[in-house]
Amino acid sequence: MNNSKLVVSKYKNYKAGFLFKDNHIEELFLDSSNAFNVGDIYVGRISNVKDDIKACFIEFCEKQIGFLPFEEINKDMLINRPFDGRLKQGDTVCVQITKEPLKTKGAALSMNLSIPGKYSIVVTDDKKIHISSKINKIKAKDLLDKLSGLSFDYGFIVRTNADLKDFDLIVSEVKEGSSILSGVVDKMKTRMLYSRLYSGKTSLYERINSLDKSKYEEIITDDEEIYEELKTLDNVRFYNDSFPLKALFSFDKAYLTATSKKINLKNGAFLIIEPTEALTVIDVNSGKFDKKLSKDDYIKSVNEEACVEIAKQLRLRNLSGIILVDFINIEREEDKEALISLMKKEIKQDSLKTTVVDFTSLGLMEITREKKYASVYDLIKKKENTYD
Repeated sequence: MNNSKLVVSKYKNYKAGFLFKDNHIEELFLDSSNAFNVGDIYVGRISNVKDDIKACFIEFCEKQIGFLPFEEINKDMLINRPFDGRLKQGDTVCVQITKEPLKTKGAALSMNLSIPGKYSIVVTDDKKIHISSKINKIKAKDLLDKLSGLSFDYGFIVRTNADLKDFDLIVSEVKEGSSILSGVVDKMKTRMLYSRLYSGKTSLYERINSLDKSKYEEIITDDEEIYEELKTLDNVRFYNDSFPLKALFSFDKAYLTATSKKINLKNGAFLIIEPTEALTVIDVNSGKFDKKLSKDDYIKSVNEEACVEIAKQLRLRNLSGIILVDFINIEREEDKEALISLMKKEIKQDSLKTTVVDFTSLGLMEITREKKYASVYDLIKKKENTYD
């Protein structure tokens, strides 16, 4: 047993998911509550084509502009005319939201449609069967051998949490997803501009569904609406005890850990985390010097503890893009290599692609992390602006 629980409830005007491990907060999910969700499929109109950045801007809802890279063009999703190798201003197209708006950028769009399920993702742009690279190679081969003997209308990806014991469920889910896609393709030809052809799950549901199921033993919620939303997932339990879930799991403390600018470390040092529009800066401060250690040993101890905590904070706050870390007095190359090695080890726990680039010429560790879903910081800022 890993003693981990995913607790989901209404909190501070959000639907919030708290992932706890050994009673410590590991990740925080906040539902962004947009008028649309990642996965929604719309009939949109191209408002601008930008050859210089190889992308189109598409109005998919009234006054909602999304970003479509040229590499996401699928000729079969052009509605108003035969495809001649390019898209034009005014064209109507069928598009799917693939990423929610991040900071000042609109939603990311694709003309390659997909229908996600519990065990699979059915896609329009590839007729092949793909198995998640995180599945054991022997199990993956067995799954692929069995699935390859069957006929499907679309290609699909088998997700990480699928297993041979789920084979019949996988097949059933793929066929259902294929039927949904076929329906979308038929409807797009006759529907009006801005019509929503398919509704994706909420961002909260998708965040939870994308989690490796080994990260938690069960999902607990005390809210009936959330329970109805999540009950198709594994191990969902409705909590109806008189003692509040918020108090039982110390939501306030967990939220503070995920939002405070200052993070205290056990050895008396602390981190300062400063997100900006362009990047995130993390400063490691020594705090009060521990006289039981030599200066060099203390600095080494602080930097190592900071390294572990920073990797955790990237996941907890969903910080993405460029992250610069200013450790304490890193001058020797062997010290830099040791910290790079430790950080690489710690970020292996991350479900999003995270890369330790190197130390810059100014002695700052540069890290990049995949941009997927809005950060906790951005969601809070957006909510505050909404209420201003």
